[in-house]
Amino acid sequence: MMPRILKSLTQNPFAFSAIVFGVVMLVSAFFVSHEFERIRENIKHQAFVNLLTLGARLEGEVNAHLVVLRGLRAEIAINSDINQGEFSRLVDEFLQTKLSIRHIALAPDLVITNIHPFAGNESALGLDYRTMPDQLPAVMESIQLKDIILSGPVNLVQGGTALIARVPVFIGEDRNILWGIVSAVIDDEDLLQKAGIDIRLWGNDIAIRGRDGLGVDGDVFFGNKETFHPDAVTVDVILPLGRWQLAAYPQGGWQVKNRQVLGYWLISLLVSFVMAMATYLIALNYREKLQAIETATYRANYDALTGLSNRYHFGQQLQAMIYDHQRHNHMFALFFIDLDYFKEVNDNWGHHTGDELLRLFAGRMRSIVRSDDLLARLAGDEFVIILRDIESATQAELLAEKLQMELGEPYLIDGQYLSVTHSLGIAMYPEDGHSMQQLLQNADRAMYAAKRAGKNRIFFFNEALSQEVKHHVQLHNDILAGLREGQFELYLQPIVALDTQEIAKCEALVRWIHPIRGIVSPGDFIPVAEQTGAIRSLGEWILDEACHLSDKFKQAGIDMQISINRSVAEFFPKDADARWLQIIDGHDVDHSNLVFEITESLLMEGGDSQLDKIKRLREQGIAFSIDDFGTGYSAINYLRHYPADYLKIDRSFVIDLLDDEQDRTLVEVIIKMGQTLGIKVVAEGVENQQQLDMLREFGCDYVQGYFLGRPVPFDQFLEFLPKEIHS
Repeated sequence: MMPRILKSLTQNPFAFSAIVFGVVMLVSAFFVSHEFERIRENIKHQAFVNLLTLGARLEGEVNAHLVVLRGLRAEIAINSDINQGEFSRLVDEFLQTKLSIRHIALAPDLVITNIHPFAGNESALGLDYRTMPDQLPAVMESIQLKDIILSGPVNLVQGGTALIARVPVFIGEDRNILWGIVSAVIDDEDLLQKAGIDIRLWGNDIAIRGRDGLGVDGDVFFGNKETFHPDAVTVDVILPLGRWQLAAYPQGGWQVKNRQVLGYWLISLLVSFVMAMATYLIALNYREKLQAIETATYRANYDALTGLSNRYHFGQQLQAMIYDHQRHNHMFALFFIDLDYFKEVNDNWGHHTGDELLRLFAGRMRSIVRSDDLLARLAGDEFVIILRDIESATQAELLAEKLQMELGEPYLIDGQYLSVTHSLGIAMYPEDGHSMQQLLQNADRAMYAAKRAGKNRIFFFNEALSQEVKHHVQLHNDILAGLREGQFELYLQPIVALDTQEIAKCEALVRWIHPIRGIVSPGDFIPVAEQTGAIRSLGEWILDEACHLSDKFKQAGIDMQISINRSVAEFFPKDADARWLQIIDGHDVDHSNLVFEITESLLMEGGDSQLDKIKRLREQGIAFSIDDFGTGYSAINYLRHYPADYLKIDRSFVIDLLDDEQDRTLVEVIIKMGQTLGIKVVAEGVENQQQLDMLREFGCDYVQGYFLGRPVPFDQFLEFLPKEIHS
């Protein structure tokens, strides 16, 4: 399998290299795609690392501001009566670190009494948180949790936005008495700036969400909410209570740089091109080697002039055929052909004309023989043909005559017509030899005998076989001529139903009225017709004539079923059943008025194709009868599975029915078998009343024989029927 595939691919190196180029590009695409994914993951990981650093810096900045509140809470817990001057000095001391705090306010008992810086914040003095519904929840949550609450960013009355950090102050020995609230307003923009946060960093968009410390549930208060893409990298910024979420995502997603993309694809293209070129060169070299080997093999096995097998190759094939036919017990014919007066052609018209004649002669032979037959040129003007799997020497003779006729037609060479004849010798396997040497030698002898007899002749090596074949061929041609000239006639023999004692059907039997030989017995020409193939033309004529007679029965008001014999050879053509139905329907005959009589051998050896034809015909209403039953296989097992409507007991058993106990038992068994299987039984060859009585006693359905009526022409057959039927 692999050598054949490789040979096929290397027949076209360019196509092969194109396939390799495509395959390498596909593989490269897979690896490039995998590499791009790895690069994207690295970019994403680096962004995550940078974002972690940024988040840590932001946490640091937030905690630095909250430290101020924690310090104030400690101071106030010690000095709860702090005045404005002390408060301002204390706040200034904390604010020397240049934090982003805008101002800090003290609210003992939740009422703002001190604020620093004071300038610009005077309106906040005296503010009672209990009267401010928008801020009171955060204040109460801070008191309840006893920890810092970072709210916002919120919009300020003074303008802008800010974060508000609140921490409750408890006094007393157990620190369980609420003093009030310390709150700080933190400039969020300045805070983020000091933490190094910008709207775009490292090529990524930056955003923060989690207003009021709500994390993923909080609103985005820095950057665009689109930055929180499902594929964005995020880190949490931990607050005293709650958290923010910091996100980074590039516009257009995590993409590899165009320069990298171009570089990788250029490398892939280059690798694919190099591999394709290498493949092209290797395939080209391999093809040249294959061509050299094939050329050498061809020259060793075939004739350069005609293209036929040479003597060496023919000898190998012939030897293999002998082994095969010996194993299967088949027959074949060997033709040895030699052109007549070929030397004169070369002498008078030149070797160029002789070579052209041989080439045309070989081409014409090739067009005549079957595709599976062997044809070879041994040397000069000597040719041989082997006909595989033939059934008789008659078939070989018919093909030889066809060859002689068609090869004898003139050949047009260089503008002029040249006629040539040939002598042909035939050797049959296995009758004329079991070895290659014997067969060739005997066919050669037969060919020389044909030349000695006057050339342009066909001779068999076996003289007796030759005479038999010539007789069969002549009879074959006479049959075809007789069909054309109307020499055949159908006779009808009555078949009587034993239960009614009336003629229920008839069998159509062909008779050949030869103008010279008189009436020719069917036993003399039917077997020959089956061998030569003339049975098909004869069978179609019989069917056509039987349909014509059936139509005449119908016109006479007679319902009569006609049985027609069908040969095994008639079932071989693929369209046999369709052809027969076409003939029947052309006469508008009721299909149920026809019975096809076949032999047991067709059922047992015909194969599925023939059985399928029978089944299709039965589906169309045509009945089938197994003729000569009892002489072949006669197995009840195959009758259960194969189609049959009637069984006809062979006349050889009926003749000795009264005297032979074995025949009598066999007839009775066949009748009982038919009854068991629901198949009607016909006994043929009934010649006396005693046979008829015994068959009636056995329960036979129908009888046929000379005692009841001989085969007669149609008009005489009508006389057998009751007058009221056809009057």
